Amino acid sequence: MKYKKILIAGGAGFIGTNIAEVALKRKHGVVVFDNFVRPGVEENVTHLEKFGARIIRGDIRFSDDLDRLPKVDAIINLAANPGIPWSMKWPVYDFSVNAYGALNLLELARKRKIPVLFASTNKVYSEEINEIPMVERKTRYVWKNRRFKGINEEFPLDSAGEYPHSPYGCSKAAADLYHQEYFHIYGVPTVVNRMSCIYGLYQKGVEDQGWLWWFVEAKKKNLPLNIYGNGKQVRDALFGTDLAELYLEQLENISKHQGQVYNVGGGPKNTVSLIEVIDYLNKKGGRKLKLKFFDWRPADHRIYISDITKVTSRSNWKPTTTVWQGIDKMWDSME
Repeated sequence: MKYKKILIAGGAGFIGTNIAEVALKRKHGVVVFDNFVRPGVEENVTHLEKFGARIIRGDIRFSDDLDRLPKVDAIINLAANPGIPWSMKWPVYDFSVNAYGALNLLELARKRKIPVLFASTNKVYSEEINEIPMVERKTRYVWKNRRFKGINEEFPLDSAGEYPHSPYGCSKAAADLYHQEYFHIYGVPTVVNRMSCIYGLYQKGVEDQGWLWWFVEAKKKNLPLNIYGNGKQVRDALFGTDLAELYLEQLENISKHQGQVYNVGGGPKNTVSLIEVIDYLNKKGGRKLKLKFFDWRPADHRIYISDITKVTSRSNWKPTTTVWQGIDKMWDSME
């Protein structure tokens, strides 16, 4: 199925850039809608314009901005306050973007009768994940049950008041649930992707968000790294191009995916700890990374690995880029 115009909200970010690039190569039309609050994304816009994307500056919080959009036939919502530290400093702003802004886009989709793909997050799951029995090894935490594939879509969002989510996790969970409701109540074709660690080209990562890019940049530029916790926390990592292929697979086969919620990441075969990444980068020569350790951040998962069984079983998709291949690609892309 071809789309004349796919609206990518937050499309100037690195995930949006990867998705737009793949979409344009597949001959879909692309409209990138972004408020350009993230430093450095202007470089991505220049790249996307060369590919043929239309760029519109605007904010999903404001209905006037949405009203002046051209006619589009699908929405991918990547627009968000980018992470936990920001949400803790500015919780009202965080909610206004992640929840209220997402609701605005859902209303647009309902009026125009078009599908919406929503970028949710693993942070909708609370710190209750840390209650899964684990063991501390030399470079990482591991779950005691080695047969445990990871967190699937049945893991509870509600921690019954016992564990924190972070304001970011709460606002994204609200939007996550609204997308499910708009499918059930209004028939809007929605897909929710609860994403783990996503990284890749065009990222422009910073300390608070986009940690793999930030680690590579710190090594390249001899910058200090602040580590919150002991560095043994584990994530499954998914390369941006692989994620882009999934989003296009879902849009092109929307009748198969509508109404679904998926946990999306690199899965059990693509896991890494902070210490393991640091060790890998230090082997590239030059000065070793300078580390400074701080207390754990609230609601930080010691281990988060996505069980991607559902999404891979329902689609012609699976991750193809290993973590180390992806890190090398980022390394080669930086000056």
